[in-house]
Amino acid sequence: MMKGCTGCLGGLLLLALTALMVGGAVGAAVRMLKPPAVAPPASTAADGSRAQQKLFEVARGARIVTLSESEINALLAHHLIEARGVRLAGLAVHLVGADRVEVVARVPLAQLLDEMGIPVVAGVLPRRWAAHPVWLRTGAQVRVERGSRPRLRLDVDDFAVGRQRLPARSLRLLLDPATVGLLQWPLPGHVESIAIEPGRVVIRGAASP
Repeated sequence: MMKGCTGCLGGLLLLALTALMVGGAVGAAVRMLKPPAVAPPASTAADGSRAQQKLFEVARGARIVTLSESEINALLAHHLIEARGVRLAGLAVHLVGADRVEVVARVPLAQLLDEMGIPVVAGVLPRRWAAHPVWLRTGAQVRVERGSRPRLRLDVDDFAVGRQRLPARSLRLLLDPATVGLLQWPLPGHVESIAIEPGRVVIRGAASP
């Protein structure tokens, strides 16, 4: 009788652990489909025009150039993303300060599953689920990498799909190479530093000889 009870207890424990694991997976999936807690900042075409003009000033050797958060977002949305062939929508950057940024963007669920290497799952989803937007959020420190030519690099240390946090290194596994390429940008040789302050970017170049 005691053995029978022990077997029942073991079976119930295994069933409880299985339910907990399944429930956790379901909970994570629900969190992945939720929008980010912070709405992306808005920008206009005029912001993009101002940002382009300021980048021309940087290229011509300006000593200090400042871009606002709305100008950076307009530049990404209307000019740089299409040029790089990135398959993202709603891309937006929040300039936190202390050389830190947060980036959000959205992709259809089917595209994310395809990038994960499981397109067969996307193929059996109802159309409305396949098109469901999934938000990606990335937190990173910004630095200028010196070398034969300076580069702006984003060192990712925080990554989430929807509101489900994932290991930062998983970003490179879930996104296509063109999107991952947004983590670094070539800079003019005279640029010495790029500082991220709350709501703005300050680009400093070497003084003219």
